[in-house]
Amino acid sequence: MRIAVIADVHGNSLALAAVLAELRGAGADLLVNLGDLVSGPFDPRASAGAQMALDAATLAGNHERQVLNGGSGALDVLARERLDPAHLDWMAGLPPTLSLADGEVFACHGSPAGGDDDYLLEDIDAGRTVLAAEAAILPRLAGVGAARLVLCGHTHTPRVVAVGGVLVVNPGSVGMPAYRAGPPVPHVVEAGAPHARYAVVERRAGGWAAELRAVPYDAEAAARQAEALGFAGLAHAARTGRLPPA
Repeated sequence: MRIAVIADVHGNSLALAAVLAELRGAGADLLVNLGDLVSGPFDPRASAGAQMALDAATLAGNHERQVLNGGSGALDVLARERLDPAHLDWMAGLPPTLSLADGEVFACHGSPAGGDDDYLLEDIDAGRTVLAAEAAILPRLAGVGAARLVLCGHTHTPRVVAVGGVLVVNPGSVGMPAYRAGPPVPHVVEAGAPHARYAVVERRAGGWAAELRAVPYDAEAAARQAEALGFAGLAHAARTGRLPPA
């Protein structure tokens, strides 16, 4: 079984189109979309329509919850103002987690135990995302049942991590390579390149194999969209994969 995995499109329809073009030749049996679909300073409406049209197993991230529940974050307000009722109805029907491949694969946005706003693989105490200790990750996997592969997003940080007999794969972000967040701890996330990210995982005789992929696309056009909407910092992130100097 071969699964393509995307996450954290964040309304970037240009990055999404580049990834989908690559996926046409990936030979995947299934496409999984791990949420945070539309909240971003790009084109929420177009990206919502494109993702609705996909034959994908799609779940809701924290930003879907925030858009639907009246969250006041700037990106959620922007998305809510630009989406049609049909887009919102679709988002409202998405599950928070998915069990796939007869329970062998568990998909979530944040972490299985902590929900859609929890970091599964990362520690942020230093102000940047670093790989957390195994002892910290293991409790966050509670609830995956017999799954041997866990797919997660949220941190926009591509990783493949083996812990407790489980392979955890974060494909990185399709559409937003850097951001600043907090609380509980103010921190930054930077992919270091503007590429659109996704992953391909494949079940083999010896277990699950994973490949992280980075796709070039017209990041300058996406950056100009962000600038036109007043998000200069995220425009810089779209161009460079890094946040602007403080």
